[in-house]
Amino acid sequence: MLRRGLERAGDRLLVLAGLATVLALVLPSRALARHSDLILAALVLCTALGIAPARLASLTAHKRLLGLLVAAPFVVLVPLAWLISRLFSGAVRDGVLALGVSSTEIAAVGLVALAGGSAVLALGALAGSLVVAALLGPVLLGLVAGGATDIAVGELVVRFALVVLLPLGVGLAGRAALPRLERAERDLAGLATLAVVLLVYAAMSGAGEGGDLLPAAAAGALFLAGSAVPALAWAALAPAALRTTGALVIELRDFAVAAALAAQAFGPAAATVSGVYGVLMLLLGAAAAQLLPRLAARPDGMPSAAR
Repeated sequence: MLRRGLERAGDRLLVLAGLATVLALVLPSRALARHSDLILAALVLCTALGIAPARLASLTAHKRLLGLLVAAPFVVLVPLAWLISRLFSGAVRDGVLALGVSSTEIAAVGLVALAGGSAVLALGALAGSLVVAALLGPVLLGLVAGGATDIAVGELVVRFALVVLLPLGVGLAGRAALPRLERAERDLAGLATLAVVLLVYAAMSGAGEGGDLLPAAAAGALFLAGSAVPALAWAALAPAALRTTGALVIELRDFAVAAALAAQAFGPAAATVSGVYGVLMLLLGAAAAQLLPRLAARPDGMPSAAR
């Protein structure tokens, strides 16, 4: 029954995330919000354990493209987040800045696969994006925040690298050493789904206090809409086989990473924006996974993604 429940969890991600949001507003847990980085570490570990090293090895033939998908979102979205943050104040302003330096959403890999894109390329972009977010995210966050707050950048880099890079490395090494974990991929995906739901709950806990929920929702929605611009530009300019993959990798930013960064740099209240954004982003990603294959269909049978 436990395995069956884990397998079904992924199909109910949106429903579970919505329930977690409501529960966080009714029965918030400040303790869990303060330790959201531990939940993030568990999510990264579960995801990494589900990645076969051989799949990542095939990415060596696409180094330039992979580098572009990793670097371009940071180049475009960090200034975008700064511009949007000027419209708000306090914890909401800080939370938007954290979204700009976040990595590609971990759930984007599964959504790319459902949308008919290249899950392998999305995996590579995710791994590279997590590394950049862990090492440079805190530094970039300190730069865009300016003198508005005192961020211990060095401490944040070390802590966040431990939260993201360490479980990523352990997970990849564990999968390489234990090939039989392939049989547990659906279980690991279910555990990752539950971790995402728990992160939504942690990020949203206490969001209703202080009147910040509506501004946080507005900020998250604005960032989601703004990040659609570079995603659509990619879809218009990239080869047909890579449009879906690149668009989702760019558009979907990891709310859990953003929440951890915001909480560590500015305090738990700043993670509210990430929590609201996460719910909106998951809804958009699920809709895209269902609609993009239909929109990308061509009479000549041209595939919509490289597999």
